[in-house]
Amino acid sequence: MGIGKDIVNRFFEAGLRDDIEAAAACFTEDGRWIMAEGAEPGTTYTREQIPAFLDKIIGLRKEYEAKGITLEYGELLEVEDRVILEFTVNSPDGTVLDRAVDLFTIRDGKIAVKDVFRKA
Repeated sequence: MGIGKDIVNRFFEAGLRDDIEAAAACFTEDGRWIMAEGAEPGTTYTREQIPAFLDKIIGLRKEYEAKGITLEYGELLEVEDRVILEFTVNSPDGTVLDRAVDLFTIRDGKIAVKDVFRKA
């Protein structure tokens, strides 16, 4: 497994354990998380804002789980300093509610940018 895939896996594993500190530590000091929502080109969260945003995302994941909504992730694809991950949000009956791609830019073994591209 490449360095990029490794750090992205650690990020997701920490999030699934609700370990906000460990997930945020996967980002560089100047790391950014760009969401598809908000004004173009999306809402950007800085490294300092990422822990609070992760807390919000973990809460949303728990709401989804309580409703039977699932997230299905594809395989990580690593190309040079980028890691790409496709995922879907699915209703309890399997209907796809949302589709998205995360594009991670890796620098010095950490996530410099997590850019989310969404198609609902």
